Amino acid sequence: MMVPEQKIGIFSWFGFVLPFGERISLIQEAGFTGTSLWWEDEEEPFPMPKERMPALVREKGLILENIHVPWCDANALWSDDQALRREIIARHKQWIEDCARFEIPLLVMHLCDGENPPEPNEYGVASMGELARAAEEQGVRIAVENTRRRDSVDYVLQHIASRALGFCFDSSHHRLTDQEDFQLLRTWGDRLMTTHLSDNDGLKDRHWLPGHGVIDWVRVADAFPRLYKDFLTLEVYPTPLEGQGRPEEFLARAYDRITGIRALIEQAQKSAQGMV
Repeated sequence: MMVPEQKIGIFSWFGFVLPFGERISLIQEAGFTGTSLWWEDEEEPFPMPKERMPALVREKGLILENIHVPWCDANALWSDDQALRREIIARHKQWIEDCARFEIPLLVMHLCDGENPPEPNEYGVASMGELARAAEEQGVRIAVENTRRRDSVDYVLQHIASRALGFCFDSSHHRLTDQEDFQLLRTWGDRLMTTHLSDNDGLKDRHWLPGHGVIDWVRVADAFPRLYKDFLTLEVYPTPLEGQGRPEEFLARAYDRITGIRALIEQAQKSAQGMV
C-alpha cells in the first residue's frame, strides 16, 4: 500500500540574514508545505522573540512542523550528578510545555554535545524516560537526533518504548558517523518522526543542498521506512557562491532537490512492493 505523498519543509533559518517574517514568506512562496524553528529568540540584526514565531508561521499558511531546542549541556542527561540531570530535565520539560502552549506537535533535541560525548547509560535512559512521560501528558512527541554518537539514539529507543519518543534522521550527521550503514533507519524506521536532510563532503557537517556533496541519495531512499508519513525537511545553508545570490534562487533550488528526494523515496517504495 502506497502512503500519501510526503509533505516537504525547510528549516526557518536557511542561511540568509533576513527578518523572520520575510524568510517565512519566501519559504511559502517557494512551494514548501511547512517549516521548523530554532527555539530561541532572534536577537540581531532583526530582533524577534520566539513566542511570536508560531503565529507568524501560520499566518503565512505554513505548517509549523517542530521546534529544535538548544543542545548546550545535553551531556548532562547522562550524568551521575543528580543536580545536573534535574536542571537539564527541567529545561526540556519547559520546552515540552512550550510545544503544548503553541500547538507545536514535535520537539527535536540532541542527546549529547561536544567532541567526546558520554557513553549511553542508565542515567540517560532515566532522563529520557521522564521526558517521554512529560511529552505523553502534554500530547507532544520528542525526536532525538543522531549526532556524534549514533549509538545513543539506538540505546534510548531500545530501552524506552513510548510512542511519544522517536528520532530525527540527520543525513549529514549520518554520513560522518555511519557512512553507508543504514542500520538506524532500517531498525527504527517505525519511530522516525522527522528529518534533517542535507549533504556534505564527508569531512564536515556542511549543510549543503542535496547533490552538492558525497551522500548517495538513492541508497538513502532505499533504506527509508516505507510507511513514513511525516515531513521530509531540509536543514540547509548556501555555499559561499550560493550565498552571493538571491534567497529566492536558493529556495527554488532547495525545493527542486527535496522534491527529487521525495521522488526517489516513492520509486523505492514502488520497487519494494513489486510495482515496477
